[in-house]
Parts: sequence; structure tokens; C-alpha cells
Amino acid sequence: MMKLKNSKFSLILLGIVALFIAVEYFRPRPIDWTRTYRNDQKTPFAAEAIFDLLPGLFPSQPVKSVRVPFYNLEKENEWPLRSTYLYINENSTFETPDIRALFRFIKRGNVVFLSANSFPKAILDTLHLKTGTHNLIDFNRAYQSQQEAEESQESFYNRFRLDTMTINFLNPAFAQAGQGYVMEKETAENHFITTDSTQMGTALGVNQHGQYNFLHFRLGKGELFLHSAPEVFTNYYVLKQGSDNYAFRALSYLPNLPIYYDEYSKQGREGEQSLLRFLFTTPSLTWAYYLTLAGLGLFMIFESKRRQRVIPVIEPVKNKSLEFVETVGQLYYQQADHASIAEKKIQYWLAYVRQRFNISTTELDEEFKETLTAKSGLERSEIDRLLGRIGQVRYFSGNLPENQLVDLSNQIEQFYQRTK
Repeated sequence: MMKLKNSKFSLILLGIVALFIAVEYFRPRPIDWTRTYRNDQKTPFAAEAIFDLLPGLFPSQPVKSVRVPFYNLEKENEWPLRSTYLYINENSTFETPDIRALFRFIKRGNVVFLSANSFPKAILDTLHLKTGTHNLIDFNRAYQSQQEAEESQESFYNRFRLDTMTINFLNPAFAQAGQGYVMEKETAENHFITTDSTQMGTALGVNQHGQYNFLHFRLGKGELFLHSAPEVFTNYYVLKQGSDNYAFRALSYLPNLPIYYDEYSKQGREGEQSLLRFLFTTPSLTWAYYLTLAGLGLFMIFESKRRQRVIPVIEPVKNKSLEFVETVGQLYYQQADHASIAEKKIQYWLAYVRQRFNISTTELDEEFKETLTAKSGLERSEIDRLLGRIGQVRYFSGNLPENQLVDLSNQIEQFYQRTK
């Protein structure tokens, strides 16, 4: 009977797994809009298309994908006479050693092209630049008077947020006629803010508000390009805009040199792709992983309950101290050894006085009485009466009457109760 139940459970579980796999396999795949910028993915916001087209944009020049930090690349790589380092990602994640190595690399006569939505503070401070978003213009110039009472800043912004952003080149030879290049899905929102102290450079591109999003600097013998709309280099815009697209024209500013294309910021070092990281690259594998874990959990829960042996109930050890005391008391009572019982009660009382009031009980003299009266809070007459009874009991130690033992016991108990 048990085997039949286990078989039914296994068949039901296998049926659920098979049904889930069939549904996952045949359902339409949703479009993954994650901005990965990886050169090995075909999703809209990956960058496989532009990477594959780089050899055609820079003829006769090698294009190498690098997966180490720039600091290590500069130290360990045997560079040609001149070359270009191309970085395209959502955010620029250079560490301080990488930034120092970048500027050394540029000043030796090389070219660096950085396209990201944010840049390290060290790079911006060196060039005396700041970054901003187009919503500052929307709020401060156009719509501030239309903000409703008790409306949060976020909801106010979303009410007037632009669905599209247009960007263009300042060079008439590259500029798109009309409104420019239209960017969708909350892209190209960032721009550079220049000041009087900004290092001398050239503005190459703007957004629809006239804010700079493409700058060029000459540093030493080399060149630095900063671009704040990396989405234009993704598969979605490269393939949508065709041959007359923004990405090709932006990269045409670069000289025809060997290209080192960064993939470290997106994929990490070569060989770091663990099995678990690979499982999380696609939703199907991710769900399969979680389903396997859930199945193992259910198996352990049900099978462990069926196979576990009965745990015997062990009764706790009973406290028989009271029974022991009663037995000893009966023994003393039957032997009528009143003096021995009285002496034990006196010794317990003296130990209580030492611990409770920190008084020496070596001599029960006048000083002891005064000290005990002061610390216990009892009347001096009560202390005298109790010590007097103790003295009488010890005087009749050989033949102590029962009534004196009872009186001693009562006085000691009253002392305990009144000095707690």
C-alpha cells in the first residue's frame, strides 16, 4: 500500500514538471529589455551588432575584446604605437588606479572613447564637468507653475516626462535633418554641464534642449571622447536606424587605429563564468533551477516524515528533594532528637544572617545585636527574644523539650518573613 502511494506521488510530480516544461517551451518569449551592453547577446539593449561591425568601421585594424581592469591592461599589455580604448556601458565603473592609467594612456598619444550614463567623480573633476538630466529643464523652466498642491515631485515629473528624446550632432555634415535622431524608452536623458573652468574641449553633440551629450578633449598627445547616451550603440538603435545611424557617425570621429573593446565591466574576467551564474542568464534556466530546488525540498519533507523512526518519549527526572526532606524530618521526629534539629536550624539562621546582612556570627554579643537590629529593621526586643531563645536551646542541648524547639522554629520563620 505504501509503495502504491509513493508511485502515485511520483507520477503526479513528474506530470507537473512535464506540464511546466511544455508551457515554458511553447509560450512566446517576452522581449528582454535589460541593458547589458554585452557583445555576445542579441537582446535589444546588448551590443553584439556594433561589436561585429567594428572591423568594417576600422578597416585593416584588429578589434580585441578585453576582460581585465584597465590598470592591468595598461601594465601587462604590449600596446602598439597608438590605439583606441572603447568603453560602452550603463555606468562607468573605473577605480582610482584605472582612472590614473587612463589619463597616462591618453597623454602618451592614444585615444579613449567612454560612453555611459554616469562617470566617476575623479574624471569629471579633472575636466571640471558635471552631469545632469533633462528633467531639470522641464521643472525649472516649463512646468513648475503647474505643480498641483500636495503632489509629490516624482508624480509631478512622471506627468510631464517626455516619451522620447532627440539628439543630434553639431557638425552639419553629420547632423540629421529635421528633429534629429529620436531616442525612445527613457534613453539619452543625461547630459554634461560645463563651467568657465571646464578644460578646453569641443562639443560634438547635443540633445533637444541644446545640452551637450558628446564632448571631445585633447590631453597631451592623445584624445578623450565623453558620450552620455550609450543606448545609441545597442542592437535596438544600430539595427533600427540602419546604415545612416547615430552610432556609426559618432564612431567616425575616432582615428583608424587598433581597437580594444571593454567587456570586463559587463562580463568580468575571463573564466569567471560559474555554473550558477550561467543558470541565471536566461529565465528558463532560472525557473528550472528554482523548480529543482523546490522538488528536492518537497521530497525531503515528505520522505523524511515517512522514513524517520519513532522517537521515544523520555520522562524528565522528577525533583524528589521535598520527599527527601520529609523523610529526614520524619527520621528526626521519630528519634525525638530535638536538640540536633534545633542546632541545624540555628546554623541555617546564622548562615542566612551572614549572607543577607554581611555580619560576622562568631560572637553573638552586644555589638552583634546592635548591628543586626540596625540592618534588619526589627525592634531590639525581637532580636533579644530570638537570641535569648537560641541561648536557652543551646543550654538544654542534651534534653531539649519539644515546645522550646517549636517556639525556636516559629521565631526563626518570623525573622525570615520580616527580613526578606
